[in-house]
Amino acid sequence: MYKLLLVDDEPIIREGLERIIDWEKLDLKLTASCPNAIAALDSMTDDMPDILLTDIRLPGMTGLELVQRAVTLHPMLQTLILSGHDTFQYAQQALKYGVIEYLLKPCSQKEMEEALLRACQAVDRQRKKVLYLYEERRQRIKSLVDSFNALRESEADAEQLEKQVGELVKTVEDPSLLQETLVAVVIGCMGAGQAEWGMNIITDALHDRRSLEELISRTLLRLRREGSAARSNDFVQQIISYTSVHYADESLSLQYLADKVVYMNADYIGREFTRAMGQKFSSYLLGIRMEHAKSLMRADRSLHSYEIAEKVGLGDNPHYFSQLFRKYTGTTPKDYRRFLDEQPGRPE
Repeated sequence: MYKLLLVDDEPIIREGLERIIDWEKLDLKLTASCPNAIAALDSMTDDMPDILLTDIRLPGMTGLELVQRAVTLHPMLQTLILSGHDTFQYAQQALKYGVIEYLLKPCSQKEMEEALLRACQAVDRQRKKVLYLYEERRQRIKSLVDSFNALRESEADAEQLEKQVGELVKTVEDPSLLQETLVAVVIGCMGAGQAEWGMNIITDALHDRRSLEELISRTLLRLRREGSAARSNDFVQQIISYTSVHYADESLSLQYLADKVVYMNADYIGREFTRAMGQKFSSYLLGIRMEHAKSLMRADRSLHSYEIAEKVGLGDNPHYFSQLFRKYTGTTPKDYRRFLDEQPGRPE
């Protein structure tokens, strides 16, 4: 099964494609049909497609800008352009962004289905290309997690444990494997009473490779002291904890969390997150980012919108940031700054 996201500001085009394409024959599932890039990016946060089919001329953000941002979220994404504009400039930009098909309107059903079939084949090639390396890395991390947990549960004293950690660390050439392993161990053992120190450990692991060996030993000893009451398999809490640290990562999405953090199916964790939190992950992430944006504005009125956008994981597109800020707060960044200036020192 391949998932496809359709983006076109003309309802007649979207409805026509939804109706005439034999989705079942192509083994395609239409995840969403969006009238603009903002809605498309919002949809991607919760349900990442394998294929993006978009027009170029869209309100607010062009289809090529959408492609650029979408590929940042999902580098394996296969993208197709359906446009009424046959210009060399557009085709050149599309090629630069890795677009695999450039279709002109009007496009016949046969042309479209053949293009979609080629896109599905491209998805298959990409999947086969990365599957081995992905599985190899995941199994390596799983093996390291098991080794670290075995050390944590052992009866070795602090000196012995530090020595054994050192021996294990020497077998790992890539420090990022150790970082991901330590994060997985901490999250897997994190209980309510450990949230604050646990997140500090994770932050240290991600930013300081030099003292990683010492950090691993210290963390395993503390987890051992916390005992079995510290264990938690609540993946929703894992997602919340990870998001609180990594909200500024532009690639953060449910698919990323599924692949890199909780190792579970993205559709499943999306449904369970919504059930537990009463909102989609995209809405939750937007809230986190917008609250941090408001804090940045309160702390420094001179920050430009593009600077704030970068700091909260929304790239360098101030227009996109402004649209999301208004969607969340009901006011524009400019008006919000004016409000802060008019009422200095007043709590929000």
